[in-house]
Amino acid sequence: MEIFILLSLALFSDAMVMDEKVKSGIELDTVSANCNYDAHYKDHTKYWCRGYFRNSCNIVALTPNSTNRVVLKDTGSQLIITVSCLVKEDTGWYWCGIQRDFARDDMDFTQLIVTDNGDGRATGFLPGKEAGRGSLKDPSGNRNLSCRTSKAIQKAEGSRMSILIICILITGLWIIFIVSHLSRGRRSRRNRGVTGKSITRSSQPSQAPSVVSIPLATI
Repeated sequence: MEIFILLSLALFSDAMVMDEKVKSGIELDTVSANCNYDAHYKDHTKYWCRGYFRNSCNIVALTPNSTNRVVLKDTGSQLIITVSCLVKEDTGWYWCGIQRDFARDDMDFTQLIVTDNGDGRATGFLPGKEAGRGSLKDPSGNRNLSCRTSKAIQKAEGSRMSILIICILITGLWIIFIVSHLSRGRRSRRNRGVTGKSITRSSQPSQAPSVVSIPLATI
């Protein structure tokens, strides 16, 4: 019976439905997407991928794992995707998907647009209202500082890695130079030794064969 239900869901229903088809955000901020699915798929793997075509999109994260900037939360009927520290390069098409056993993965898409000003703010963002109070508290300053700090740390780590690679290359070249220099020195000494022996042999006087004179008898 359960297999029949799964087959019916796979053939006649949309197992994964995105909440909004267009989402917008500003740089260094956070945006979220909600993908609702049938509870029969609560134990199936879900994922978040990027690309215009569903069949060739690149998977960014799979449940239950997350990345540094993409957090996936599976509630059993909804997949919540949270992307932090947005950059303009994040602009593009994204899909939330669910892996199915008896049919191809069901997926739904959204378009993310990242801008560099406050006009890009939309309902896809996490609310900033302080719980228990009527006033609004904007946490963007803390998030921006955290993102900038993270980017600075990443740049510093990248710089250190570049310096380390350059030092390794210089050390390798220096070792090759020393080995090559020593090898040339050994060859030069061997050549001088062979040349000296040749000169010594050629300088030794050669003994001419002795000629015995026989006096001619006088007739």
